[in-house]
Amino acid sequence: MPMNSSYQDPSSTLIYVSDYGYITSGENRNISSVYIKPSLAKRNLNVRFFQHGARNCYALRSLLAGNKYFVRALFYYGNYDGLNKLPVFDLYMGANYWHEVNISAAGAVKWMDIIVVAPADYLHVCLVNKGMGTPFISGLDLRPLRTVIYPEVNASQSLVLISSNRFNLGPTDNRIIRFVYRCV
Repeated sequence: MPMNSSYQDPSSTLIYVSDYGYITSGENRNISSVYIKPSLAKRNLNVRFFQHGARNCYALRSLLAGNKYFVRALFYYGNYDGLNKLPVFDLYMGANYWHEVNISAAGAVKWMDIIVVAPADYLHVCLVNKGMGTPFISGLDLRPLRTVIYPEVNASQSLVLISSNRFNLGPTDNRIIRFVYRCV
């Protein structure tokens, strides 16, 4: 997304902003036109990729220390580099390992979710190069949570939500109301 731009997602009504000001490394590139479909969310149309540096981090600022946050990292390769080489890299929340990002298909959306307590007024989301392809990201969502939900999440323990263990308990008209998460 161009610097200092924003848009509102029509289905979720969330407002997405450019990552300008949250990270100083990496480059933006559009995905291949072959992978653009009418149903594809706008945030998946381009990626930020990191050819240089072993560790590239977003700084999510202006948070309240001690509050809980839901963070979603979203990945849609879409053959943005024209190499059709699916990368594998690691995702960290600050210094703590979050999950391996293993892109299995160029046209598949992959996401990683975590619920954390902010130790300070910021969080760092880092992509770490493992030498198995260039790390990239399509979107990064941050939502504040009420402190009473997810009581197992505290200053020393986060909750990683595995995407394969979610169930839609919403209506039958394909709208997503909420997910129930099962910890493994």
